[in-house]
Amino acid sequence: MTAHAVTLRRTPVVSLPDRARGYLYLCVGSALAATGASVAAPVHNARWADFGVILAAGAVAQLFATHTSGNQVFHTGLAFTVAAALLLPPELVVLVALGQHVPEWIRHRYPWFIQTFNTANVVLSGLAAWAMRDALERGGWHVAGSTAASAVAVAVTAIAAYVVVNHTLLARMLWLARGHDSASSGLFSLDGLLADGAVASVGIGVAFALLHGPALAVTAILPLVLIQRAIAVPTLREQAFTDHKTGLLNSRGIDQPARSEFARARRAGGTLSVLICDINDLRAINSRFGHLEGDAALAAVADAFRAVLRPYDLCARFGGDEFLVVLPETTVGEAAVVAERIQRALESRPVETHRGTFHVTLSIGAASLRDDETRIGDLIERADGTMYAEKSVGGTSFLTVG
Repeated sequence: MTAHAVTLRRTPVVSLPDRARGYLYLCVGSALAATGASVAAPVHNARWADFGVILAAGAVAQLFATHTSGNQVFHTGLAFTVAAALLLPPELVVLVALGQHVPEWIRHRYPWFIQTFNTANVVLSGLAAWAMRDALERGGWHVAGSTAASAVAVAVTAIAAYVVVNHTLLARMLWLARGHDSASSGLFSLDGLLADGAVASVGIGVAFALLHGPALAVTAILPLVLIQRAIAVPTLREQAFTDHKTGLLNSRGIDQPARSEFARARRAGGTLSVLICDINDLRAINSRFGHLEGDAALAAVADAFRAVLRPYDLCARFGGDEFLVVLPETTVGEAAVVAERIQRALESRPVETHRGTFHVTLSIGAASLRDDETRIGDLIERADGTMYAEKSVGGTSFLTVG
């Protein structure tokens, strides 16, 4: 769900938890109330030409989204919402916030609750920036003021208002809907704030160019291309090693790190264990509830891993319904404890869908490093054999091959 530069991306979750749904309705109601207050007065100083440029450019920018970690999407459209807040009356700020999301919605077909929250968030954030600008102008500080210091002070303060509201609303939704805290989302990290600040600064350039020389707006927009590429290129590299349904590593992504951990354990004479985890009856879940709910089951397993595993453990979706966990410095007994914690985490987190509620269970096999093994594939093969032996008897408990 959006902030503007940072938004919640499409995930396998097909519905919102009740607490997140209530928060969504609160945000939508607040956006409608703020919009109603903004249109109560007639449009003044509309700057229709600037409105057209900002709306068109913002709509195009929204189409070039970059998926990042933490169920978020990076948009450069933030620049044009800021420009609107600095130049236009509030009713047109709302129209920019609404209008630039239409092409994005048509193209990406996000679930209704994601796009609805995204739009409400942008409306509230944009109006917060406008309200800050309006308050400063009433105090004698103007974007089109006689001094550059006055103009910059108004612009920077408006940006701060936008980012604070934007990130605060999104952080709360990510917590309620996905269980991501502020630290894991990175919304209030230095890098996250600087990224939005850089895009918003381009919005200041666009606003000043439209005020003093509309032709300059083209050159003011060009840095957005560089910012977009700077975010997109490393993200594309990361996506090549990430499973898009769970956010975990894929088989390619875990290959080299797992080999490195194996080599380190062999070199240092340390311990190393692996788990092979297979979802029980995923095909039945898909048949009974639907494939989107099957994707939700995959996401539930990934969430259980995140809740249990240590920061330096490795975890990947290894196949359709199979997961690989690499546990450095872990004995087979300790690996058994980890497996039990994963099962308990799944038991405590039923998957809720509009077609019903169900629990996900796993068959788990394990193997620990032996002195005569020369490759990590040996551990994986032994753990895989153990897991299938467990699955063949219909069990969901933990078996191990030492």
